[in-house]
Amino acid sequence: MDSWASLEHEMKYKHDIKDPERITKELKRCADELASCDISMQTIRQLIHEED
Repeated sequence: MDSWASLEHEMKYKHDIKDPERITKELKRCADELASCDISMQTIRQLIHEED
C-alpha cells in the first residue's frame, strides 16, 4: 500500500512524467491483478472455513 500511495502521489504532483497514460494503464492492470488475487484468497478462506 505504501508504494502504491507513493506512486499515486508522484503521478498527481510531479508534472514532468513521461508517458503518464501508459503508467495509468499499468497501475490499472496491477489493480485488476490485486483484485483477482483478493477474490482467490477469499475463496481459499471460505474453503478452509467450510471444513470447520
